[in-house]
Amino acid sequence: MITFFRKIRQNLIQQNKISKYFKYAIGEIVLVVIGILIALQINNWNESKNQNLELNDALQSIANGVQSDLRELHLLSSARSAIKTKIDTLYTRYIPLEKQSMSIVEATYVNYTFTDISKTIQFNSNLSGFESLKNSTYFGKIQGTDLSLLLSTYFINADKIRVREEQYNKDYEDLKKEWMASFRNNGQDLFLKPWDAGDFTIVGPKFLEILRDDLSLNILELAGNEHFFIRLYEDQILLGNKLVEMIRDSKTSFDEQTKLELSGVLYSFGDADVLSLLINGEATTGFDVRYAASDLFYNYFSKEKGYLSIKYPADQYLWASSYFQVVALRGRVNEMDFSGYSKVFIEMRGEKGGETFEITMKDINDPPDGSETKLKIELTKEWETFEIETSQFTTADMNRIMVPLAFVFVGSEGMKINVKSVQFKKD
Repeated sequence: MITFFRKIRQNLIQQNKISKYFKYAIGEIVLVVIGILIALQINNWNESKNQNLELNDALQSIANGVQSDLRELHLLSSARSAIKTKIDTLYTRYIPLEKQSMSIVEATYVNYTFTDISKTIQFNSNLSGFESLKNSTYFGKIQGTDLSLLLSTYFINADKIRVREEQYNKDYEDLKKEWMASFRNNGQDLFLKPWDAGDFTIVGPKFLEILRDDLSLNILELAGNEHFFIRLYEDQILLGNKLVEMIRDSKTSFDEQTKLELSGVLYSFGDADVLSLLINGEATTGFDVRYAASDLFYNYFSKEKGYLSIKYPADQYLWASSYFQVVALRGRVNEMDFSGYSKVFIEMRGEKGGETFEITMKDINDPPDGSETKLKIELTKEWETFEIETSQFTTADMNRIMVPLAFVFVGSEGMKINVKSVQFKKD
């Protein structure tokens, strides 16, 4: 091929066709440059492909490790829950002063409880995979994505759990040393090996005395706090499940439902562009539909096919309200930042048409006296979407909303309304 092009150049020179020679030479240079660029592009493509494969391998390895973490977290939750149950039993049955005697069976139960407490446990997440990924050249491919945020949050939380558990275990060891020093020659063997202590009609009172001693109660009080770790595990399990799901599905961005599920752990609810409270009559994760009235009441709402039906019975109440309550993160988050949402869209219709009522929003500090701003709504029998500016709810602090929407009924006239969907949207 090179010989062929050389002959062409020589023929052009011999024929004194200098201009054509230069044009040809320039064209040849352009072809060479294009060839080099194509080769570079192919090389870059191959390099990028290899990096993506390596990134995927690293992420899959992390997902496998997180799945192992999840199994451990469930076991830890079960163990700490069991400890709380046993401690509650001790406080209920054996610690009250009314209890004057102990059987060997009862003493063994107490002993096993203290033995379980002494077996300190701890969540050990494998951080090596994440650290390797962070230090790799291909981590930049996901940096700034939701997946990167979730990865960082998961392992930061894992480290926070480790620190708190290490402190708890240290506190326990300190109390244990104090207990052992106090009872070394004063009933330690009786308490630690009650089955070798002899007749419990004789030694039982001494056993109870040790159980009720402040040093023993201090250990029980500390161990009684183990159930607080369960809440940390639940958050970690939530993060871990979503992390594994995103890695397995090759996703790097959250959908709106995921943002809601992880709100309170990762960021404010307000990060979602569209926030749904009700979809086809079903309340979304993080919200409950509730009912309140001026007198004893039932929950006068029901899930129908594709919509929520709300009833206000005639001649029973001075007022009543069906409302959405923030209960995100299993009820631990009861307020939300709605300041980013400028409009709420409510799709609803009346059962008969002509139903008139009010809607409102309430913040966490609103008094329960009905003084919040309300807007009047009148329905027809046809489905209609009402578009409402949230700025009209002038008394509501949009940064701390507890009730994002309430339907308020007043007077003796009964009615029934149907609601299909409720969505808050940003501009």
